Amino acid sequence: MRVLVATVVLLIAGVLVVSLAGKLRSRASLRAFADGLGDLRVIPGRLARPVAGVAVAAEAVTLGLLLWPGTTAAGMAAAALLFGGFTTALVIAVRRGSRAGCQCFGASSAPVAWRHVARSGCLGAAALAGLVAQLAVAAPPFSGAGGPQLVAAAGMATLGVGVLVWLDELAWLFGTTTPAR
Repeated sequence: MRVLVATVVLLIAGVLVVSLAGKLRSRASLRAFADGLGDLRVIPGRLARPVAGVAVAAEAVTLGLLLWPGTTAAGMAAAALLFGGFTTALVIAVRRGSRAGCQCFGASSAPVAWRHVARSGCLGAAALAGLVAQLAVAAPPFSGAGGPQLVAAAGMATLGVGVLVWLDELAWLFGTTTPAR
């Protein structure tokens, strides 16, 4: 069970690190994220910048809770809520026919699609599974795990982060979408 929790912690933490890096690498990146939120047609445009700030802060707090010793369960709960909110917003955007780019990991011209909904939903489900496992184990996820177990958890998480972050490119590679311009 600890390997499952460690894998989920590393997976979600990796996704959040890439997401935050893409949004916070420059003022222009953060502004593009905020503008992208307005373009999704989920919230009024005038609320895009404050909501972008809240989203970035929520990602950072969730990351901190996941990685700080003793707060893993709270981090998993926060991640489940965070990705649940993202999933809801993406469902609304896709249903409304938004052609805005998904700005999840920084600038992107790939319009939001059901694959983005699935990605956020899977991350939320992983967080819930990790929360249940963490509560069942009631021990820090990285304590008592041997070297091979941690290597396996890190390897699985790294593969998962790669697939989730490069989802649009993989969809294009396997011919399920046209390349973004």
